[in-house]
Amino acid sequence: MSQSLVRIFVYGTLKRGFPNHHLIETPPSGKVTYIGCGQTLESYPMVTGTDADIPFLLPFPGKGSKIKGEVYEVDQDALIHLDDLEEHPTWYKRMACAVMLDSSQELSCEAYFLINSKPELMQLTFYKEYTQELAASYCERKLVSRVSSLKGQVQLGNDNDYNTI
Repeated sequence: MSQSLVRIFVYGTLKRGFPNHHLIETPPSGKVTYIGCGQTLESYPMVTGTDADIPFLLPFPGKGSKIKGEVYEVDQDALIHLDDLEEHPTWYKRMACAVMLDSSQELSCEAYFLINSKPELMQLTFYKEYTQELAASYCERKLVSRVSSLKGQVQLGNDNDYNTI
């Protein structure tokens, strides 16, 4: 029996050459296939936030820029690990987004968007691409106890009043 595959658009630390790429390149279980580079068809705000300079895609279509990134096809086992990494659905939420590959092929994908974001994030600089320059100030989350303090820097309380597309 074959598992269903999901196309995931990554725009930050999971991209090739970035700090967390190993987590998508060699997941603990499951299968991941690189599809190609592209950009979202819709514009979104992408910011870096928290004192760890984590990249966040905000679920406000029509604001910001078309976001550059990479598309991967993952099976359900690999998706579980990605969802755990991104703390889907409480920190990031995996939501649909259309992507145009550099080869001009349009794909339906899913991407991880920050949910329940603080309004002040919309005042930060919007980026169209997460670059090595931005990644230089990224700090990996090494302590689980620190995650809640990072969340508090960018999210409203846990009242499930999510920003949605």
